[in-house]
Amino acid sequence: MFLRIFLIFPMAGVTFFLYGALVNLGYIEENRCRMTYMFEHPQYTRIPVQGGDRFPKYGLYAYSEGFITQRVQQRHFSGAPVLFVPGSGGSYKQVRSLASVSLRKGIDNNWQAHLDYFSVDLNEELSGVYGGYLQDQTHFLELCVQEIARLYGARGPSTRMFIVGHSVGGKLAQAVVALGGGRRIDRHVAGIVTLSAPVDKPVVLLDHYHQSFYDRIENAWQTNRSIIGDQNVLATEPRKPLDDLLLITIGGGIRDIIVHDGLTASRYADLHAMTHNIPNVWLSVDHLCAMWCLQFVLVVNRFLYSMLVPLGRNSYGFVEDKHTKLAKANRFLVQSGGEHDFRPSEPIVHHPEQEEWIEDIRRSFTEQHRAGLSRTRVQMIRLVPDKPMHRFLRLEVINSEQEDDWLSVCAAVDVFANSRVCLQSTSLANYTLPVPSSKFDRFGALLDLQELMQRNPRWTHVLLKIRRTFKPVQFSVDQFNPAEREIRLAMPYWFDYRKHTILRDASVDDSFYRIKIDGMTQPHQTIALDLQAVACDAVQGTVAVKVHVPWAKGYDRYAFHEELNRTTVYIYPPIENPFTGATDGDNTPLPITVDVHLTPGCSYRIEYAQSLRVSIARIVQQHWVVVPAHCVALLLLAFKDQLAQTTPDDPAFVVGKLRSSLTKPAPLVVLLAVSSLLGKFLPLFKSIPPIESLGTPLAISIVIHLVALGLLIVMTLALCGAIAFCANFAHKIILRLIALPIPVMSSSFLSCIHRFPLAIAVLLVAIALTACGGVSLLCAAAVYFVLLSKAYEDYLEAFVFRTAQRIAARLFGTAGREPREQRPGRRPRWWPSQQSGDEPMVINFHLPLFLLVILQAMLNVPSVITWAKNYHYSNTLQPDPSLVPALVVLACLAVLWQLNTPRQVRGYELLAALLVVVAFVSVLYCQVYVYRLNYAVAIVFVAITLHQILAPKRPEENAED
Repeated sequence: MFLRIFLIFPMAGVTFFLYGALVNLGYIEENRCRMTYMFEHPQYTRIPVQGGDRFPKYGLYAYSEGFITQRVQQRHFSGAPVLFVPGSGGSYKQVRSLASVSLRKGIDNNWQAHLDYFSVDLNEELSGVYGGYLQDQTHFLELCVQEIARLYGARGPSTRMFIVGHSVGGKLAQAVVALGGGRRIDRHVAGIVTLSAPVDKPVVLLDHYHQSFYDRIENAWQTNRSIIGDQNVLATEPRKPLDDLLLITIGGGIRDIIVHDGLTASRYADLHAMTHNIPNVWLSVDHLCAMWCLQFVLVVNRFLYSMLVPLGRNSYGFVEDKHTKLAKANRFLVQSGGEHDFRPSEPIVHHPEQEEWIEDIRRSFTEQHRAGLSRTRVQMIRLVPDKPMHRFLRLEVINSEQEDDWLSVCAAVDVFANSRVCLQSTSLANYTLPVPSSKFDRFGALLDLQELMQRNPRWTHVLLKIRRTFKPVQFSVDQFNPAEREIRLAMPYWFDYRKHTILRDASVDDSFYRIKIDGMTQPHQTIALDLQAVACDAVQGTVAVKVHVPWAKGYDRYAFHEELNRTTVYIYPPIENPFTGATDGDNTPLPITVDVHLTPGCSYRIEYAQSLRVSIARIVQQHWVVVPAHCVALLLLAFKDQLAQTTPDDPAFVVGKLRSSLTKPAPLVVLLAVSSLLGKFLPLFKSIPPIESLGTPLAISIVIHLVALGLLIVMTLALCGAIAFCANFAHKIILRLIALPIPVMSSSFLSCIHRFPLAIAVLLVAIALTACGGVSLLCAAAVYFVLLSKAYEDYLEAFVFRTAQRIAARLFGTAGREPREQRPGRRPRWWPSQQSGDEPMVINFHLPLFLLVILQAMLNVPSVITWAKNYHYSNTLQPDPSLVPALVVLACLAVLWQLNTPRQVRGYELLAALLVVVAFVSVLYCQVYVYRLNYAVAIVFVAITLHQILAPKRPEENAED
């Protein structure tokens, strides 16, 4: 009964995991990106690359449309070059959106200042899951950079380009400038922009080529580039070769389920931004949408165009000074403003005779002018000292043409028409910032009036200036006590499904609230903030929410919704709090700050609750990679439990059932507890290789363990059902497939079948050597299934015969004649010597090995896909990360299939102890470095094979027994 209850938890874990995967596929946030359209048919002109003969699969293309194609075909390039590098499985044609928008801008400029877009064809190789091609792609990209520089003739040696890399293409761009210590290619590269790229860490490590590639690039950048923000290094050491290179990393946000936001930043980046924080974008984009989202494409091209400078007659390039480029990047890619400090600026001169000066004594109000303003209006807000209710001022202007002088502060000592005015004022432009909206130009500012008076006690008024316009405009003024607008929340330690109301029927004049959330430090923790408009007075605007995470620079998130009736915003930390630089002095993490900008004229109700579905989705997104290691570890512990059914003194060895061992809670508890303890104590021993430090919370570890256990149970039940009910059918199908019409070949194959399994094992080894190790493992899994199904068929035949024997003995008092197959000396190879319950012991022994082969084959599926895509270039996958583990496993299977395993030998307890060790090694060293599981499985097969060959036999039972 207890085991049945325990079985509910793994099944629930699998269900939640599948639900989280479905939520990630499109149920978190709608896609609000607009499509990018072209005016003419795109043209891709292939550019010959010197030295590119070594890479016939790759190519370099120049983008053009219409009459510009003739210029490209004549190799006439006069703009600033931009090289696009696609990601894993990406096409060179994905440059179309960026290049088409840029080309329209160049035509509008009369083809003066313009960009020349190039794109690299990398054969749509899956470099994100197979690292064997990364080195060749880097070398070809280096040749492309040199070839583009040569296209510009006399200015070729001084040509500097921007590289825009999507996904793995961003890592390739980072790699190409690091070749030769950053002294060969970086002179042609003005900057790098990565889009949704795993820069410092890969998404998943499925082969050691990925690891060595990232390690090599990390060492090169560490040698030739200073870490951004490390002021001590910059002050004491000379500038390094790559310090003048501009590196910008951009992430897609919560909609990108392939490269989550925590992987898109780099310690070497000059600037990191998320698309939902970029002005005029304000949206989270998925992995592929980053290349065609019109809002984002426009901003990227504006940024690139802002750095163009003339180099000569009808020739343009990028500005050389890095500070200028970084300033342009901050202007276009970062939500600037809101800083509470003053910048030196010229005084703002006012002309009261041409303006309308109005001073309103109301604390909070909103005014609409649907017909616009006939005169420039200057709204005066008095600075009231030492009154808490007048301390903070929130201003917002909608649909007004804004300049640097729209917000200022002054001392109203001048008089005009019996009214106090200011002839000069000091700009507060650095306090202002745009508020997200797709319908209106919306600007706002949050001012601490007491702080302003402390800076200059003579100041008396804040000025809000709205210029003359014929468009409908709206502005709001809201003075308040900050203590009344600040709400403090505490993140529950365990899940709380209840919805809490933190603001009920707010005043229609309230335009700003600040919510601080304590205890939210893990990326999976999510709160759904629900803002509902109770009543509106026919006003226009949007509700905007800014989420600021103190320990994640560049990850500020803006969310907005155009509908006024209801808005739901999901709040979560993009990365785990490292407890460095984000504490309040007593090692307490700083809270996450949520600024809520309400629409003036509406009364709102604000509620919040923990979001279970988004939390599950983020757990799946960030931790699915570690599931294979836990599956292998739990399977090895279950196999250990199967082998531990018999004590060393027992004369006969018996193997337990796999499904019974999996449903025991002991292996799960032991793995969870011991791996946690080892993770804390092993780093104390410097002689032991460092383990993978993931910092996974205990609750997430339990969920991952349960998910892995549930997957194993489902796979075991499915395989047992397939073996029991589909074995005979599958066996006949395979015999029909190999029964070729050629008699000689057909008889040869049938002979191999009769001489199972050594001949098949040799054939599988040949497949691994001539094709791919992953293909041979998939074939080995199919052969293993046939062998187990044949063993089950023999078991059923013997079971029916023994039952008939017993019936005949009871009816007639005599035992039937023993079948020919069961006579001494004629036992078939796959027939066990002992029975365990109602199943043959051979299936109990080989079923976990069969599952290990399946798991290893699944780990190497990316290699198989790469081999299939590249088959018309080469019959053999080179390099093949799965070859060595596959050969080891196949050699062991050849022995295990040939012998009558499991044998009645000693030493199973030692073998079980080794399985426990490998299980814990899998959890401690193979969660991030997934490819190491191949070698862990190979070690298990080698140990089992050597044990079956070399272990001494058990003493035979007495005849009476």
